[in-house]
Amino acid sequence: MRRGAWLLFTLLVGAGGFARAQEVRQPERRAAPPRLLVELNRGPAGEVRQPLVRALYLMDDGVFDAALHNGFPVRYHFRLELWKDQRLFDNLEREVTWDALVRLDPLTNEYTLIRSGGTEETFTTVEAMGRALATPFTVDLLPEGESRGHRYYYVASLEIESLSLSELEEVERWLRGDLGRAISRRGDVGDALGRGARRLLIRFSGLPRRALEARTDPFRY
Repeated sequence: MRRGAWLLFTLLVGAGGFARAQEVRQPERRAAPPRLLVELNRGPAGEVRQPLVRALYLMDDGVFDAALHNGFPVRYHFRLELWKDQRLFDNLEREVTWDALVRLDPLTNEYTLIRSGGTEETFTTVEAMGRALATPFTVDLLPEGESRGHRYYYVASLEIESLSLSELEEVERWLRGDLGRAISRRGDVGDALGRGARRLLIRFSGLPRRALEARTDPFRY
């Protein structure tokens, strides 16, 4: 009898420990997908002011962080468009673009963020890098002059690529070797092969690329 009671006690303790282990081993939270927001900015009297653009969770899923650790810079190309809302065909009135470039120093393991205009910041963690990229932008893009008195809306877009055509030096360093002759700058034929090789590399390399878009509801200005 005592032996049976002891066996039952052991099973209960073991089951309790297993239950606690199951509680500890909860599934990891899935990273939030990158998100682009564009918001109307209004004053105290409800007047429309410069719109606000913000990109969230750009580094959370680890996709572009992995590209950075593999030696590829990541380019963020922002575009904000002001559209006139018309009955048949909407009209693009104005647009503004700006960029950000992120590099990872393999020696110091520090992230460098370079924005349009030449500002440069350095961060020691990917979380800090993500918070910097999430900084909202107030964009000076409003209807002008005779364009007032109509309905408008904003369209924001963000193109993210781990290797851009503007970063040709990075591509050349990577392709030196078997494809070195194709990217040489000697003569028109070499230049053409070089440009073709870069475009094919970017398209078929499997490096991550992403496009995001957001828009506001129509508003009157």
